[in-house]
Amino acid sequence: MAKIARAFIVSIALTFPPLALALPASQGDIPADGYTISPGALDDALNAFATRNRLQLIYSPALVARRRTAGLRGEPPVREGLARLLDGTGLTAVAVKANVYLLQPAPRQRPRPQPAAAAAPAPAPRGPTTTELDTVHVTGSRIGRAAFESSLPLTLITNEQIRASGHQTLFDVLRLMPGMSGHHPRNVATENGASQVPSAAAASASLYSLGPRATLFLVDGRRMANYGLVSTDYGALTDLNGIPLSMVDHIEIAHGGASAIYGADAMAGVVNIILKKDYRGAEVGASYGVSQRGDAEQQRQYASFGEQTPGGGSVFVSVDRFTRNPLIGSQRAWATMDQRRNGGADGRYKAGYGEGYAYWVYEATKNCEDRDEQTNPRFDIDCRLDLPRYVSLQPGIDSSALYTYFRQPFGDNKEFYADLRATRVKLDVQTAPFNAALALPAEHPDGIVGTRLNYWFTDVGPIRSRTVTTTRDFTVGVKGEHDRWDWDLSLAQRRNKVDNRIRGLISLPVVETEVKTQTLHFNKSDTNTPDVLQRISPATTLGGEMVLDTLSGSLEGPLLELPGGEASLAVGFEARREVLTNRPDDAFLKGDVALAQEFDLRRASRNTSAVYAEVNVPLHENLWVDAAWRVDRSSGYGNQVSPMFGVRWQPLKSLILRASASEGYRAPTLAELRRPLSFGQTSDYVAAKDVQLPCAVSAWTEPNQAGDEYCRVDVTSKVNTQLRPETSTSRNFGAVWSPSESFTLSLDRYRIHRSNEILPIEPIEYPKLFQQAFVGDEYGYLVGAQRYLSNYGSTRVSGWELSADYRHPTRNWGEFGFRLTGHYMDRLMRRVHPQAPELDYAGFGAPDTTVLGSVRWSYRDWITTLNVHYMGSVEVARDRPGSQCSTFLGAPLRCRTPSATLLDLDLAYGGFDKWLIGLNISNLNDRRPVNYDYNSGGYSLVDDDPVGRYYLLSAMYRF
Repeated sequence: MAKIARAFIVSIALTFPPLALALPASQGDIPADGYTISPGALDDALNAFATRNRLQLIYSPALVARRRTAGLRGEPPVREGLARLLDGTGLTAVAVKANVYLLQPAPRQRPRPQPAAAAAPAPAPRGPTTTELDTVHVTGSRIGRAAFESSLPLTLITNEQIRASGHQTLFDVLRLMPGMSGHHPRNVATENGASQVPSAAAASASLYSLGPRATLFLVDGRRMANYGLVSTDYGALTDLNGIPLSMVDHIEIAHGGASAIYGADAMAGVVNIILKKDYRGAEVGASYGVSQRGDAEQQRQYASFGEQTPGGGSVFVSVDRFTRNPLIGSQRAWATMDQRRNGGADGRYKAGYGEGYAYWVYEATKNCEDRDEQTNPRFDIDCRLDLPRYVSLQPGIDSSALYTYFRQPFGDNKEFYADLRATRVKLDVQTAPFNAALALPAEHPDGIVGTRLNYWFTDVGPIRSRTVTTTRDFTVGVKGEHDRWDWDLSLAQRRNKVDNRIRGLISLPVVETEVKTQTLHFNKSDTNTPDVLQRISPATTLGGEMVLDTLSGSLEGPLLELPGGEASLAVGFEARREVLTNRPDDAFLKGDVALAQEFDLRRASRNTSAVYAEVNVPLHENLWVDAAWRVDRSSGYGNQVSPMFGVRWQPLKSLILRASASEGYRAPTLAELRRPLSFGQTSDYVAAKDVQLPCAVSAWTEPNQAGDEYCRVDVTSKVNTQLRPETSTSRNFGAVWSPSESFTLSLDRYRIHRSNEILPIEPIEYPKLFQQAFVGDEYGYLVGAQRYLSNYGSTRVSGWELSADYRHPTRNWGEFGFRLTGHYMDRLMRRVHPQAPELDYAGFGAPDTTVLGSVRWSYRDWITTLNVHYMGSVEVARDRPGSQCSTFLGAPLRCRTPSATLLDLDLAYGGFDKWLIGLNISNLNDRRPVNYDYNSGGYSLVDDDPVGRYYLLSAMYRF
């Protein structure tokens, strides 16, 4: 615990506090002299009310724009006084925790039917009536709650927190949350750097290093369609680029296993993205950003409009346009594999003729743009390719989005609703020019007998991928109320279509032909004609689409009255159909693209259904029990029950203790029913003593190395049609302490164990464990090994999560707010097979400690926020945890990247009528990335900021 304590002292506060009204007040529910709030603008009245009562009111400015209140006089308690202020405004206040309320649109008060001969109703009392404060549906439970504290730890990210962060994409907001990991588009495109072919380009995130398959993403409580192009390494993921931040109202994150409530993919937790809906008025906004170095420019323009409809309904429309210029490695000096300036080696890729690292080149070799003039006994040129100089540090983005929401009451206690979201995102990702070792025939002018040529095709240019993703989501539904029971029935379709056009790849059969005819040259003095370059590097395409149709229904309400309170029940069902289509072009299907992974033309579908039930039982006024059961049925995998049990105990008024236990289930995704990442048939060697079949082709080590026999095998891949579902268990224990109205502290411990994990088997690395993967010929001699996905893996992860919130109002200097959120992963145990060693990956490749904090000062018309992001040190440059940290090219390896702290400053001014002006400075301390893993190119795609100090100016106008 000393390590996590030190990390939390280094930083301050959690994300970015909400737009909250909280000023000094006298103690107690009622001010000593009562209220005197005059009729007028609701925004002003709420400010006055919060000032007198030391409250925190969370709401978007657009929600209260153009709304008025009748005012408040007298001495009502806080809840009644707030309800009176909101009476007639169409809003209600939701109790989040002690003295913290979230404003949201109120449900329409449905009139009760009256008998025809009923007496005339009594006159209504004069003055404002009391509107009862509503409850809120919170991710982590299907049951409406009047408080955010539940059996599962929950994190709320408000719209104002997002604004104050300065982030312009949902990916950046989520990847920096403690406990979450980002999956960068470049990593997704190149299968974590294992491929030169950018097969996909999505941006995603996940909880607790369990990968995107274990984190479920929802929009307004409904599943998103998976990304349309298959990523073998990630299996299936959700692309976050299609949801503009200007349309997001708030984000809810449920930490820990929630499969019993939401089903598959919720083994690590749930991220629920809530979009804006019932707003009255309009707002337009724009922002412009540029780095201190004058690059990585970005622009955003958006507009929103909301209005009531006749009959008590509402309509909301929003449009968004966002562009961001790409940032390439050559624009940052630290992006290099030449680490000599840091005391390391020059790890740039050598070109020329030879073996290993002993390569030499002709002075006239075509691809010597990056060259060092060095003394060489044979030549005067040392030619190297610096891969990180070409890659995208930050992809270019061009996105357009439209979102609309409509609801209309009808009949008796019923309401129709519908929404539509359409986005088009163009993402540009670049990697280094295609490079490979070529065996040129002796008759070719540039060939040398007995050697291979390390070469990269600079005359073709870098490999560039332009991915266009279109999203079409719509929902229609009807909901209503009957005798205090709320019901909801909806039909939704989510469609994610991807078209990826790639330039810079090499056609293997064409290169072989051009080399044979000696029309393709590798000597600088012999220029390759445009026709030749076009033939060897034609544009290639990959296409894919995922369609998710969902029919769902739910019923929620009071079950029975108990001595401790009212028990609640929620039941529901889901019926889903997924259809996945992959459309690679003929070049990929025929295997013509050099060093490309194998792609298949396929169309697959699956039907899935589920029923669930959840109960909340107050055993005592200070003791609550939650229980949930879910039965999932997936085509080909039968039925699976996922239970969850939780308890909350409040032994003291200021203390809540909570615990939960659950089991999870996840059937293989359509994206996993395919071959693992492979590049056609390749050759490798396995020790003869480790396999059961005799070698068909043998090789021996040098005599002074014991002269062991090795078998040469052809390595291929195949589809495993016998995959089984993954399962998991999850445990959470925590406490929430609120000793005063201004301070809240929570600490949670989590443990998750995933079994039957779907991983690619590695027969060459673990031959004794995967004997069934080796293939013999008709005579019983070993000739091959097959890779495929199977259920041998397991992962155990555990850690701590801390959250603290403190507000300090002053009489003359406004209010100060401090928030802190931290995550420490103490164990991440992975095993590729039950008999393989279990290795601890905590802190390996990604920090095991992260802290996000903020200090916020509200004074008159100014809001100033200082954000702090701390990342612990990371083990790098090793094959696996526990392996020896030795040398690389004769230079000592540094196998631990130092910790890092990033500062952001946000200034917002609201003194102009209807305007909000903001200036955000990201990476205020202009920290440059430091990473000692040669393969990373100087920085971590997961955590580091490659841009440097960045300025973002924004303006919003409310009508």
